[in-house]
Amino acid sequence: MPAQLSLREATVSRGDRPLLERVSITVRPGERVGLVGENGAGKSTLLKVLAGAEPPDDGSVVTEAEGGIGYLPQTPRFPPGGTVADAVDEALSELRAIERALRDLEPTLGAGDAGALEEYGRLLTAFEARGGYEADARVDKALHALGLAGVDRDRRLDTLSGGQQARLGLACLLAAAPETMLLDEPTNHLDETALTWLEDTLRAHRGTVVVVSHDRAFLERVATAVLEVDADRRTVVRYGGGYAGYVAERLAAR
Repeated sequence: MPAQLSLREATVSRGDRPLLERVSITVRPGERVGLVGENGAGKSTLLKVLAGAEPPDDGSVVTEAEGGIGYLPQTPRFPPGGTVADAVDEALSELRAIERALRDLEPTLGAGDAGALEEYGRLLTAFEARGGYEADARVDKALHALGLAGVDRDRRLDTLSGGQQARLGLACLLAAAPETMLLDEPTNHLDETALTWLEDTLRAHRGTVVVVSHDRAFLERVATAVLEVDADRRTVVRYGGGYAGYVAERLAAR
């Protein structure tokens, strides 16, 4: 089943302040969507709703992807008292669970159990689709690209700076390679080299990406469509043609 990411007639508020009223949007499978809008318009809140991290006040949200869903807030949530290795293990937990299930089924394959063979095939397809065999190599590559190669895996997370924690969260999510990625300001704390690597990685991703960002150049290079949170009208407007299409349509409307 293709990934599904949509809101239908959704109303969202923050405390007593309404942000969105009866909004319906759909992100198509394989799109890379830039989520933009004024500060305080509700971009991060909308991303949380799309990720299933917060429910809408009214309406419905559908967030489904057979290849997994990854959500990265601006401040990553790590296991309390954990280490860098713990953060990596948590990020790869789904892939490692699939790998364990495959190993558990292997002894039964020679017995001609059709059900076990079918389940093994299903799990193997899912594992290979997410690049399960390369997951640990992706961790090393991501940590190096994001300037964390010198950080010991046994180092406690609470000794990392805020910027290091943000980059670690990004590295972990990209290494896990979920089909659908929802990222809130992932370009914060990145130097030019790391930013270029992130852009290349997202463009190469075969799944769906929704990213909140104020970085125009980043959105120009990555986004295939733009969703603008309109604070005045409490709605979300879709623009095709990437960031350039968004800018052109906005100028034409003015």
